[in-house]
Amino acid sequence: MNQNALLLFILCIPYVTYGIEFNYPAVFNFGDSNSDTGDLVAGVGDHLDPPNGQTYFKGPSGRFCDGRLIVDFLMDAMDLPFLNAYLEALGVPSFRKGCNFAAAGSTVLPPTQYSVSPFSFGIQVAQFFRFKSRVLQLQAKSKRFNKYLPDEDYFSTGLYMFDIGQNDLAGAFYSKSFDQVVASIPFVLAEFETGIKKLYDQGARNFWVHNTGPLGCLPQNIAKFGTDPSKLDSLGCVSAHNQAANLFNIQLHVLVTKMQAQYSDANFTHIDIFTIKSNLIANYSKYG
Repeated sequence: MNQNALLLFILCIPYVTYGIEFNYPAVFNFGDSNSDTGDLVAGVGDHLDPPNGQTYFKGPSGRFCDGRLIVDFLMDAMDLPFLNAYLEALGVPSFRKGCNFAAAGSTVLPPTQYSVSPFSFGIQVAQFFRFKSRVLQLQAKSKRFNKYLPDEDYFSTGLYMFDIGQNDLAGAFYSKSFDQVVASIPFVLAEFETGIKKLYDQGARNFWVHNTGPLGCLPQNIAKFGTDPSKLDSLGCVSAHNQAANLFNIQLHVLVTKMQAQYSDANFTHIDIFTIKSNLIANYSKYG
């Protein structure tokens, strides 16, 4: 993401976070490649080559990106360090200000034999529970770990961020019709709601939820599904993929609204990533 794109993102954020202060002691992130800072690479023993990481880290950093991710800019905005991946064991990683459970290729639904990542949303939530349990155990034994671990109250006052669901839709198009993909959305969101409830029951109260981006504009989807010009929209993106993403996002927004009403002592912030990214694609020359 270049600086002009970042400026657009920052300009868009106030409209969806009015009244929300970026003042959290720690961040716990769940997701896919949109926010993976090294989990998949560490978890499956993979490696990344340039151009990954070249514009900021000067080399691969575990991110499937040539620079920083949105989560990195958000951490900067909160004056917090970049999140270390849960599965990254080397380099004495600090989890004082949070932990990142996101893994590239992950889905909300449980993984299948064709899944890129075994770390679905349910697995990531389970990893968080183990993380929290181990943190509390270590802190009870000795204070010498405190500078590397979050305080106990950070689990209730921290920010829980989510950017996942893209791969449930994009992957389904390889074997399912448009109608079948759309019919699967309620099951994806039911699994997502189950994970949120588990986190809430464990004390999470601040939830930051990204909707999914314009899937039809991803180069891999255009190359695979966009060979017929009649299937492309005015931006040259695959219409069916973007329609499915829009339907997913409508239902996700309804779910977030429902959960905000259901959990009245919690704070839910919904971020319209689809509109932000679509604006970048439609006005790419304006933003550099």
